[in-house]
Amino acid sequence: MKQIADLAALITGASSGIGEAAARSLARRGAHVILTARRRDRLEALAGEIHAMGTGAQVCVLPGDLTAPGEPERIASEAMAWKGRVDVLVNNAGAGRMRFLESLDPQADILPLMQLNLAAPVLLVRALLPAMLARRQGCIINIGSTSGLMALPTSAVYSATKFGLRGFTDALRREVRGMGIDVCLVSPGPVRTEFGLHSGRIAGATEPSSMRIALPASVVGECIADLVRRPRRQVVIPWYFTPAVWVFDLFPALADWMMEQAYTRRLRLQSKK
Repeated sequence: MKQIADLAALITGASSGIGEAAARSLARRGAHVILTARRRDRLEALAGEIHAMGTGAQVCVLPGDLTAPGEPERIASEAMAWKGRVDVLVNNAGAGRMRFLESLDPQADILPLMQLNLAAPVLLVRALLPAMLARRQGCIINIGSTSGLMALPTSAVYSATKFGLRGFTDALRREVRGMGIDVCLVSPGPVRTEFGLHSGRIAGATEPSSMRIALPASVVGECIADLVRRPRRQVVIPWYFTPAVWVFDLFPALADWMMEQAYTRRLRLQSKK
């Protein structure tokens, strides 16, 4: 197992939800955290709370918009300059638009999602990887989703980005195997975050963050910190979503029928009213 204390960890989407929880969990164990997201006020408030923990964790606040040209590279460069290294990268920033594909606007919905959920993590890794390879040390944790393991109606673009992140994670892990760099994927199910406030979900669609089985973000944050200590290829959380993933993989026709009967048909009827 690896020690977390004194590691420098860059966490994207750190102003709320899973990113905020991951920052707290890592800092509680003594890691120095670099927080990035668009909302400076939220990041600075979190930085103050982490300082108050008294664990010795230092905090660097780097506000930025990962969908803007050149921002992933700028954030990576400034993060590296803070401690001279980034030991851990948590690619958490993400968003979704939970609507049928034909209702999504290419410029306002589709392209920004692809940029934030998939292109930004790739560009951040690309910027930080050479230094990790030179030191033969690093940990990259990509935050996917169970929607990246089993695609659901009204999440076509979101699922596409998360399936893409899964493929990127698998390929990258094999590229750096034996070079001292761990590459992990966390695939959470429903989590109680602000995700649903910005998803623009279609009327009648289930909001995952409000489901009774939705996990507190702190549970995922602890999972991320545990992965730094004991890396694994993939973690599905909660674990009991794993059988559902198997059904979608092994019996796609059954999965299609179940989704049509239980979900899609009802939503299509409601959307015509």
